[in-house]
Amino acid sequence: MKELKELAEEYPICDECIGRMFPYVEGKNNRERGRLVRELLGLPEAKECYFCRGIFQRLDEIAKKLDPHPYEFRTFVLGTVLDEELRKREEMLLEKIGVVEGVESLKKNINRELGKKIKEVHGKEYDPKRPDAEIIFYTEGERFSVHPRPLYFYGRYRKLAPMPQSKWPCRYCGGRGCEKCDYTGRQWKETVEYYVADVLLPLTLGKDSKLHAAGREDIDARMLGDGRPFVIEIREPRRRNIDLEKALREINAHGEGKVEVLCLKPSSKEEARELKSGNFPKVYRAVVRCRGGIEEAELEKLKELEGKVIEQRTPERVKHRRADKLRKRRVISISWKRRDRHSFELVVEAEHGLYIKELVSGDEGRTKPSVSEILGKECFVERLDILQVKGGRPCTG
Repeated sequence: MKELKELAEEYPICDECIGRMFPYVEGKNNRERGRLVRELLGLPEAKECYFCRGIFQRLDEIAKKLDPHPYEFRTFVLGTVLDEELRKREEMLLEKIGVVEGVESLKKNINRELGKKIKEVHGKEYDPKRPDAEIIFYTEGERFSVHPRPLYFYGRYRKLAPMPQSKWPCRYCGGRGCEKCDYTGRQWKETVEYYVADVLLPLTLGKDSKLHAAGREDIDARMLGDGRPFVIEIREPRRRNIDLEKALREINAHGEGKVEVLCLKPSSKEEARELKSGNFPKVYRAVVRCRGGIEEAELEKLKELEGKVIEQRTPERVKHRRADKLRKRRVISISWKRRDRHSFELVVEAEHGLYIKELVSGDEGRTKPSVSEILGKECFVERLDILQVKGGRPCTG
């Protein structure tokens, strides 16, 4: 404490800053610990602390400078950015007093005490785990910035018309808008994400969206059954409380006949990650056409595929955007029904990531075994539907 006494003779220091330097002194908080140490040493009470510039003495005044109104939020987390001068003063304080275990930084002390005042003045709740917004306090100019955390909504979608799943900005302008895209900024005018985000962005006054889903289907494939699980992330929303039932009705009216969302529920970043990384089996229905025709008896050979592990190199059609590697995926079950002399309907349940079109065609030997290889005929998928994605929350219950 000798070092503190010498320091205090030259620089005024408040009880809060003394207390955080002496965590081993008994007291319920830094202010009380600092007061006890100051009185023990016979130090005068500082009018304005040199090391925090009086921030702890003006917390009410500082908290009132926060304007939370541009954004709707209930919970927050607080961070502090120290200016260069305060950082230097903090370094000097630590150097003079000496660092012991438990010493609290100026940043951490400000975050806690100013956070309490923000709660008192503005009625917001501090929540470090799931905050609606992050508030940053800058000691330079004693100003604030508010950064709303993304909103996440869970749903399941059916896709009934050809379109990509995610938004697809114009390749010429990068989404800014140009003659090539009729100033829409969109390469594809319709995607599942656009139909959902076109409604949610205006309702939340959000800046941007990102769709996270349990896999994806080809542009020309339909997603049927109880839909594909997805989470849509709305970035920088100004409004957080919206009527989800009304939003669901508007989305389905917007996408009528093309995209249908079966439910819309509050979600989280964690659920989005689970969907992206989950290994959900899927059930497919393909209309398969074979050159030279196909007989019922020949289709019996397809039993060989049940339970079989399929080795697939990245298909030629997606090599330009995906790594060329060997994947091994299992066919869980398979059934078929002949339609006419040249085609049949194939229903396959498979592990995630099995390319069904290539399972049928063989992709010039890149997929083994394949329907074409087993039947000894050139076969291809004429139409593909996903009937079920086995995973994600159900819409009911």
